[in-house]
Amino acid sequence: MENQVLDIKDFINIIRRRIKYLIIPIFAITLLSILLAVLLPPVYKSSATILIEEQEIPSELVKSTVTTFADQRIQMISQRIMTRSNLSEIINKFNLYASDTKSKTQEQILEKMRKSITVEPISADVIDPRNGQPTKATIAFMLAFEYESAPIAQKVTNELTTLFLNENIKNRTESAENTSLFLSEEARRLKEKVQQIQNKLATFKENNFNQLPEISRMNQQELTSLNNELISLDSQERSLQERKFYLEGQLAQIDPNSMATGADGLRVLDMKDRLKALESQYPSAQASYSATHPDVLKMKREIESLRSEIGGGTDLNDLNAELISKKSELADLKKQYSEKHPDVLKLQKQINTLQQSMLSTKRSDRNKNDLDADNPAYITLKSQLQSVNSEFSSLDYTRQQVKNKIQALRESLRQAPLVEKDYSDLIQELDNTNLRYREVSAREMEAQISQQLEVERKGERFSLIDPAMEPEKPVSPNRLAILLLGVIFAGAVGAGCVALAEMLDSAIYSEKAVMAILGQAPLASIPYLESQDESNQHRSRQRLFLFGFLAALILAIVGFNYLVMPLDIFWYKLLRLLGVN
Repeated sequence: MENQVLDIKDFINIIRRRIKYLIIPIFAITLLSILLAVLLPPVYKSSATILIEEQEIPSELVKSTVTTFADQRIQMISQRIMTRSNLSEIINKFNLYASDTKSKTQEQILEKMRKSITVEPISADVIDPRNGQPTKATIAFMLAFEYESAPIAQKVTNELTTLFLNENIKNRTESAENTSLFLSEEARRLKEKVQQIQNKLATFKENNFNQLPEISRMNQQELTSLNNELISLDSQERSLQERKFYLEGQLAQIDPNSMATGADGLRVLDMKDRLKALESQYPSAQASYSATHPDVLKMKREIESLRSEIGGGTDLNDLNAELISKKSELADLKKQYSEKHPDVLKLQKQINTLQQSMLSTKRSDRNKNDLDADNPAYITLKSQLQSVNSEFSSLDYTRQQVKNKIQALRESLRQAPLVEKDYSDLIQELDNTNLRYREVSAREMEAQISQQLEVERKGERFSLIDPAMEPEKPVSPNRLAILLLGVIFAGAVGAGCVALAEMLDSAIYSEKAVMAILGQAPLASIPYLESQDESNQHRSRQRLFLFGFLAALILAIVGFNYLVMPLDIFWYKLLRLLGVN
């Protein structure tokens, strides 16, 4: 049988034998496809087109704070729109999927609605302004919703469109506002940090003023100037010392009273000369007058007073001679004894006492000379010497002040490198923070302008250019395609059933089968002769099958009419499907 070559006659015979295996599947599947094509509910699709418009003000003048791409923003808005709360509100508002609430969970209904919503971007070929290269850009997108009712599909699409437009405005406004708030907070924080660093820097300057870099340079210059001033003071001191020696030499050669004269123009004698003159006049006065004469008594008292005044003082030359003698004796004793010997200590004490006496005598003589000096040249030189001594004192004080300043400046310069490092770190931190603050402040101002741009709807926005309309024809199901595919599938299933029944049957029905088995053709073929009983039984089975089929068909039609759809409506839909009505 496998090696037989079948012709058309053989196929016709097979179909005749297996006619019920062909007709039953074809009838059943065709009927099922008709029922599916007629009974499947129509699905209407309502769509709206939303255009993505660029901002009205050029981006070179005002930059937007919303930097996401259109595709990304559309996807973000879609995720926000298709949340459980939004979809549940729409379902309850329009009473969607009422038939599914009894058999499906809320999550399944929401998932079904999500699958019914489509967001399809519309792209176009544009030139990228950044690099001038052609690229694809999303200029619009289409929002659609599929449902069994055309009016409801339109209403839901309009609702979704409104949500998209409002969410885009809300998203852009919130983004601009959040950016502005963030930059404002960042600017405030940086400003506080700048103030903290400035306060810290001010305290640091106050504590280390003399060690600051700019002060250190001034200190270095001042140190050089003070050193030069110190050299100048030394030079002045040498000049004053020479002048002092000169004046002292001049003073030593001048008698303080040698040039004193009275009111009558006569020379005024000093005490020694006056004493000598009175002593020479006293004998003459005694010879001329009595001892009790007033002039003699006056002269006598004056002589005694002068003697007392001159004789009561200690001669400086005598003290000096005695001091030289004592020093000579001390030198001889030190050759024989140590410095701690009693005689040496005693003599040293006497020398110290003589020196103190000479110092007091000099001071007393100097005061006496100062009071009694009446020689103009002496007085002039004395005044010049006192001026020189005053200048010496001033120079000493000035030199000490300069040295103190030099010491303080050197100490500051030694500490300057350590202070300079911390000072540079503070300055650098302050500069960096100020730079960051200026950048953030500029961005804050741009963000505020961008926020105003979004508030006034001047930025990039979604515009509804094609609102949702009520669909006139359903988009699914494709009933003609279901019928066509059903008929094709029914024929294929019927042919498959016939082939399967023929393959499972081992009976021989033709001469070709005998020849294939025996290898030789039969001499003759005798057709099967049915008896009258077999013929009657065959006809009875055919009638029974026909009546059963008709009864099943009638029951199916009645059940369809009462359980599924009235027959008149079904007939109307079928005619509409076929395009007759």
